[in-house]
Amino acid sequence: MGKALTSLVDGAAGATTLRAVDYLRVSTEDQAKGYGVAYTSKKTARYIERKGWAHVGTYTDEGVSGSLEAHQRGDLKRLMGDAHRDPRPFDMVVVNEGRAIGRTGRAFWRWVWDLEELGIFVAVVKDDYDNSTASGRSKMRKDADYAEDERENIRSRTQGGIQEKAEEGGFPGGQARYGYRIANKGKKGEQRLVIDLCDGGECCSRSFPCVNLHEAVVLRRAREFAVRFRGRWETVALSLNAEGLLTRSGKPWSRANIRSRLMDEDLLNARFVFRSPKNAELGPDGRPVWGESIVIDLDPVFTPEEVAELRRATAKLARAAAGPRRVYTLSGRIMSPCGKHYVGATRAEATTRHYRCTGKAEAYPGAPTCSCSQINAGGVEKWAWMEVCELLGDAERLRAMAEEWVGTTVGQNVDLTSRLAELDQHIAEQNDTIDVTTVVVTKRELRKGRTPEEAEAAVERAVKPLLEELAQLEKTRGEVAAWQVEVAMGEERAKNLQALAEMAHHRLEELSGEQQQEFMELLNIRIKVTGPPPPMRKGLVCSVAEWFRKNERMVPDLTDAAWDRVMGTVRFPGGGPTPRQKGGLAPRVVLEAFLEKARTGARWPELEAKYGSTGLRGHWRRWTASGLWEGLMEALEGYEGTPPVDPHPLPPMEMSGEVRPGVILAASGGSDRQGHVRESDPSAAACCSSGRPWRAAGRWWWSPGGR
Repeated sequence: MGKALTSLVDGAAGATTLRAVDYLRVSTEDQAKGYGVAYTSKKTARYIERKGWAHVGTYTDEGVSGSLEAHQRGDLKRLMGDAHRDPRPFDMVVVNEGRAIGRTGRAFWRWVWDLEELGIFVAVVKDDYDNSTASGRSKMRKDADYAEDERENIRSRTQGGIQEKAEEGGFPGGQARYGYRIANKGKKGEQRLVIDLCDGGECCSRSFPCVNLHEAVVLRRAREFAVRFRGRWETVALSLNAEGLLTRSGKPWSRANIRSRLMDEDLLNARFVFRSPKNAELGPDGRPVWGESIVIDLDPVFTPEEVAELRRATAKLARAAAGPRRVYTLSGRIMSPCGKHYVGATRAEATTRHYRCTGKAEAYPGAPTCSCSQINAGGVEKWAWMEVCELLGDAERLRAMAEEWVGTTVGQNVDLTSRLAELDQHIAEQNDTIDVTTVVVTKRELRKGRTPEEAEAAVERAVKPLLEELAQLEKTRGEVAAWQVEVAMGEERAKNLQALAEMAHHRLEELSGEQQQEFMELLNIRIKVTGPPPPMRKGLVCSVAEWFRKNERMVPDLTDAAWDRVMGTVRFPGGGPTPRQKGGLAPRVVLEAFLEKARTGARWPELEAKYGSTGLRGHWRRWTASGLWEGLMEALEGYEGTPPVDPHPLPPMEMSGEVRPGVILAASGGSDRQGHVRESDPSAAACCSSGRPWRAAGRWWWSPGGR
């Protein structure tokens, strides 16, 4: 492990010159203290020069957290990609201090060990060491442990102080909830939330009363309007705006905004929930990581009678059943050019379904709206579902995804079994060293005439650093074991992808709208509209194109070979290329005109002007009534062609999503093989390669062909 570079390091004084790059990672916190990239780069450059190495490159991640792994840091990801090139472009990566490598064990070791397997080592300017030697690796383990402990200590101290404030009933910090303000602001341990009403102090005075708008006044007035207008929230918003009672930011109220503020359960129950399970970071047990949820009682803005009156006035009336529910599988998943999203919005009496941009709704009464076009629901849903079925049913494409998932992540080259064996050997040796040290120190102290208590204290002092290093080794071993399990789960995911392809091939196309909607949620489908839709023809639907759509047929190209096939089936007077009467059109020309209309949606007058005849519509009626058209299309079945014109053309779009095979298989019952319906990390996205230029880490991304 790393023998190639170890020999180079040992012989660096000879003819071989090591090639070094420096990796400069500074967090936002370090930048604020003045330790930016310029400061760090001077230190690494001087270190490389002092070592006599050739400085061949620099990689910089500025303002990037050390808890992120290599693939999540832009330039470190590039560094790892370069490191895997053949021939190897550099031999050493230099960082200023250990915490630049990473702040967690996972972020620290995965890329360092990956480099070791490639024969590339990491040198740390501070304390002047690298991991090409046993002593250097020991120092690096201490640095990794220190970096993670420092991060956890900072978080614990910060979160612990906030928790203590909340437990004492004080305001833990942040922005005051609407309707309240922070009393004793800036006084440590004395901050409280109080109702934002005029009290003659702070914001108000006798000379200039109520310089700032008191939010409790706005809420009380909003409650009056909500009761008066029986929960018609748009009218409530309009009334508040007319009186100049605006939001905290000074913007007019919208229907949704005032409703969410006024009907908030914490406001109605006069409480502030600190670390609510809905928002706090939760642990495996489902409880907040950094402390228990705490309910802080507040002075009520409304009396219990006022709250009850508000609830009665705004209670929704039960709606009578209005027929079958319309299903919109992509509602909320299509992002419009204006930055809003599309939702299903079609009148109950309408025969077709459409998606409508939410930017068309006024943010507040009188606000400007967007001009985004509607999108035909059937068209976009069909396109999206076909793409999903194509992806999940393509075994070769999923195989490529599986290979990337299992084989191209940072750390892929690390032999974890050997790492575990090496760590087990170090742990055993460390335990032996501790045992020997204990015996030797005990005998020495007793020979000196020390009491047993004094000898025990001396042993504790002697073995303390050894125990600390043992703890580091055991911690690292635990992380490697977890990593090994993760790799095994990655291989299981690859098997799940293959099972998913088998299931998709047989089942996906038969799913109902509700089931498709569930799949869209599992895949976290996101569609982005990148431009305006093509102009849509108004008027009646093209009857020729409608025939092809109804029969799910392509519009055939009328080549000479195709026409010969027609002539072998249908007998036209004069042979077909010749008009039946003077001034008329030959049957072949008529057929070409019909096929052009199906492909382009051209109107009858346009076609008649182009072909110099006013009888095309009559030909169409006669051909369809007599069965001639059906016979012609039967003769041309199987010939190559193009799709009929779309009566509702879709705009240019891009679609992205996440593939979580275990979750999808479990939800659909798509695999009978035990173990192939388990997802190791339900929140993790699959890495995949779609074979298109749109690629993002952990996601597939593609755009509709021809759009």
